[in-house]
Amino acid sequence: KGANVLTFDPATGQQGGEGMTAGGQYWIENVLEEVDSAREYYFDEAERVLYYQPNNTRGDASPPAAAAFVATKHRVLFNISGAFPHAPVRNVTIRGLTMRDTRYTYLDAHGMPSGGDWALPRSGAVVVDSAEDVTIASNAFTKIDGNGVSINGYIRNLTIAENDFSWIGDGAMAAWGHTSECLNANCSKRLPAKVGPDGRGGEQPRGVRVVRNLVREIGIWQKQSSFWFQAITAQTLLEDNVHFNGPRAGVNFNDGFGGGDVMTGNLLVNCVRESGDHGPVNTWDRLPYITDIKTGKPSVIPEWRELTKNFIIGTYASQSAVDNDDGSAYYKTHANAFVYAGAGLKSDFGGHDNRHFDNVYAWPTNCFGSQIGFTGGNADHFVNNTCIANSDTGGFAKSDCAKAIPPLEVVTGNGVYNKNGTSHVEFCDKTNRILGTWPSAAEAVRMLQQILA
Repeated sequence: KGANVLTFDPATGQQGGEGMTAGGQYWIENVLEEVDSAREYYFDEAERVLYYQPNNTRGDASPPAAAAFVATKHRVLFNISGAFPHAPVRNVTIRGLTMRDTRYTYLDAHGMPSGGDWALPRSGAVVVDSAEDVTIASNAFTKIDGNGVSINGYIRNLTIAENDFSWIGDGAMAAWGHTSECLNANCSKRLPAKVGPDGRGGEQPRGVRVVRNLVREIGIWQKQSSFWFQAITAQTLLEDNVHFNGPRAGVNFNDGFGGGDVMTGNLLVNCVRESGDHGPVNTWDRLPYITDIKTGKPSVIPEWRELTKNFIIGTYASQSAVDNDDGSAYYKTHANAFVYAGAGLKSDFGGHDNRHFDNVYAWPTNCFGSQIGFTGGNADHFVNNTCIANSDTGGFAKSDCAKAIPPLEVVTGNGVYNKNGTSHVEFCDKTNRILGTWPSAAEAVRMLQQILA
């Protein structure tokens, strides 16, 4: 009406979505004139009539015979919440259920978990807060318009196993702990919330086991979503999960808190479908946190995170299979099979101690050098990797010579295949070498199988 005009400028956008014309960038609800594409609707409140455009291929506007409409109400179906530190909930199992049709939460109050880009609500179809010895297994989560499982605060011995997540509005599983509000040793300086640097109080998810879950079709409404998200969380085991079809990273480590996480045996494919500047695995480490996880003594240095025996296919807008962004440090990434994506090792904006060794990279543009810089890369290792570069003379975007690499970086023992069987950069370490022209498809598959065996 009149001046009520909303103008969208295609030349602008927010971080991670710049220029992405294929994603669900915005939604306009309840306009009758706009009900012209699949799954759009208009509810005439005065007449109590629902207009809906079905998603079918029959060439008519009639809904399928089996179609059902659900008016969703509840955000949370199961709330397993105790009180920290003296009264956690203990010994709860949720098994063999179908959970569906929770309401959307993208307009609910969100919080900023730590130093990453993402925000999320502390809600989900299942909420676990201040609890021990909880198992969520063999369930089906479908048509969940918010998060699937929301894990908060003090958590010990939580297992999420053999569940099927599909058509999830936000993320499938998210873990988010607390730190102290104190800013100094005697707590004379305090913050108004539990978001300080000291995590020694233990009010975090630690040792969560996420194993053998199938997760697909997530981020239907909220594009900053993943199959597994964690912030202020440590010592997670992600093992033998399968995830495909998501708008952003499949796994997101929002900070470097504590460390000791292990990601092994997972298959990730078709991530970063509606965004950019990300990979199937994304990490940040912008804030220091004090824990005693690594040595038993207070330290801002976390235990190493280990990524091994994962098969990651970096299709769509994947920048790297493992996108170690913005200060990420203390990662051992080894014996993985990485296919496609733009680059291999990434380490930037203060990133350091990222160690890639014994991996196979098939068909990135470059495996080393194109994503190291902006004051990052100190003490990184790129060792004994095999690179099949999707370029004429690439594989290494820059030389391994001392003048070209950051301090304490180790680059040795790597082999490169490319189209021409030559390199456009100098190798000073003669154990880094061109192995030849592109191998056959069968030989490339054999390499990937061998590394995952």
